[in-house]
Amino acid sequence: MFPVQTNKTFIIPRKTVSLPAQPHMRELIVALKPARLQWAENGTLTSADYGDVYFQPQDAAGESRYVFLDGNNLPARFAALQDKTAFHVAELGFGTGLNFLLTAKAFKDHAPSNARLVYVSFEKHPVAIDDLARIHAHWPELATLAQNLQAQYPPMAEGMHHITIGNMRLILVFGDIADTLPQTQGMFDAWYLDGFAPAKNPGMWDGALFRHMALRTQPDGTAATFSAAGHVRRGLTAAGFTVQKTKGFGTKRDMTVATMPGTSKSTKTPGKATVLGAGLAGCAAARALAEKGIAVTVIDRQASFAMETSGNPLGVLYPKLTVDPSPMGAFHMHGFCRTLSFLKERAVEGWKQSGVSHLNLAAEDTERTQKLLQQDTYPENIAQYDEGRNALSQPTGGFLPPASLCAALLDHPHIKTQFNTSIDILPQGDDPIIIALGMGSMAFAETAWLPLESLRGQMTMIAATKESKELDTVICHDGYITPAVEGTHYIGATFQKEPPGTAGTRPEDDADNIARLQKHLPHLFPDTPRILSSRAGYRVTTPDKLPIIGRAPNYAACIDVFADLRKGQNVTADVPVHDNVYISTGFGSHGLSGTLIAGDIIAALMTGDALPVPNTLMPHLAPERFILRGLKRGKI
Repeated sequence: MFPVQTNKTFIIPRKTVSLPAQPHMRELIVALKPARLQWAENGTLTSADYGDVYFQPQDAAGESRYVFLDGNNLPARFAALQDKTAFHVAELGFGTGLNFLLTAKAFKDHAPSNARLVYVSFEKHPVAIDDLARIHAHWPELATLAQNLQAQYPPMAEGMHHITIGNMRLILVFGDIADTLPQTQGMFDAWYLDGFAPAKNPGMWDGALFRHMALRTQPDGTAATFSAAGHVRRGLTAAGFTVQKTKGFGTKRDMTVATMPGTSKSTKTPGKATVLGAGLAGCAAARALAEKGIAVTVIDRQASFAMETSGNPLGVLYPKLTVDPSPMGAFHMHGFCRTLSFLKERAVEGWKQSGVSHLNLAAEDTERTQKLLQQDTYPENIAQYDEGRNALSQPTGGFLPPASLCAALLDHPHIKTQFNTSIDILPQGDDPIIIALGMGSMAFAETAWLPLESLRGQMTMIAATKESKELDTVICHDGYITPAVEGTHYIGATFQKEPPGTAGTRPEDDADNIARLQKHLPHLFPDTPRILSSRAGYRVTTPDKLPIIGRAPNYAACIDVFADLRKGQNVTADVPVHDNVYISTGFGSHGLSGTLIAGDIIAALMTGDALPVPNTLMPHLAPERFILRGLKRGKI
């Protein structure tokens, strides 16, 4: 057995561990109002909402460098970074993205080539993509970085959105700072306070903001702001910063810089890691680790990657939306946006952003769709009503071969593969191990307790007809059909709760897929469709339908530590975990939308980077949730 450690990931700053309550997540999935911009004849850009200036073209870049980069002494700090270390910047007020672009350029110019930049930026009213392109044209020296940013710019939905540019990760946190900053977990080396002026936007510059900043600042970390307002300096001081007023930019008399007392400790990422499983979950975890400079070996018993359920010829990608705020809705929305950002970053073979429409098959479906849209929860490119089909339409969804996504994920110089290899006992040592083996994740003594469930599914490939060739979007009913690809539609899929077995196909399952298709879309196939082939596989899910992502808890030690949960008592303790063992499994039929964000979560837990999802979501994904629930319900 692996030695026991304690998992403090989800217990900041308290140690109380009990069943996670439903977190308040509505603010993390609401459709946003984009920034309203006003351009003056001289090129000055102002906010119509706050009556304050974004920038004046003649000195915007110079002021940004002076206040934020020089105010935090970043060029020198970047140059002093050690190998494979990460520097973490937090920015309050993304605005036009100028600060990020300048910081990224300075990082490229001064930091070691194998160091990493993690830049987390908060914004309540994002600038629309068309406006962003016009704004960035003012700074041609930043054009390449700006084009990368624009290409991956996220939907106008609250939450944490990811953009990767080389060895730099931008996490755009859209939403009100009062809601989103407390949901952010991670420690930062430098802060940019670049919201609109305190007199124009007082809600951002309050004591709670500074206290949250202090909790998330490394010893010897810094902060800088253009503001020299007395209450800003007093707020930073009260939160624990050492504050000084210094000369402002140009004609501005003063600005503020601050330092958190203490001595920073440089932490390196692990040198090596092993991923067990070369399906979507394993490939995504390997990619996330490799992007942090970790040398990853992916091991699989099959002859290549994506040989089991991830080897389906096509899969449908869309966010699973919920009417009411829920961990399920929050996870799938964040996961979908993460996968979409990767597809924007790389040309993945076979990806078609066709849109996905979910037919309302009964009155209750129509009522649910109406409720979902009336709440103004999602932007139109995530959810809108398709009147012609009486369906919920998701324009940014689509379909792609999962194996193509696996191939793109594995295409990294830090990843090597080892196939035709089975692992029966987890190797001991200091290198992290990520278990991403579907139902096989239960094969080890450390993980045999996992409550995984197997669902068999069969998809059917049918020949296109004259009528069906006109279909240009994925249609979901109580199955699905893709647009024709080289004369073939992919339809499915069956759901049968049964233990894993041979993945042979069944004629009755093909007949079931076709019967459901003809029931709901008879006009596409006037005659019985011609079957070309079929494929079956076993999905892996969990009792609460959310995946299992995180450090592997020590089952026996957890039962001992949390025994009093059986008596209805609260327990204050850390979660005992197996040293260097992580799990990523249980994605059901949503591997395309869930596995990439899961890989990012694993990598963040391993390296101490900012978490890529709200911290209140983590207890709903953590493996130990089933142990805690079992104890509380008297089933363990």
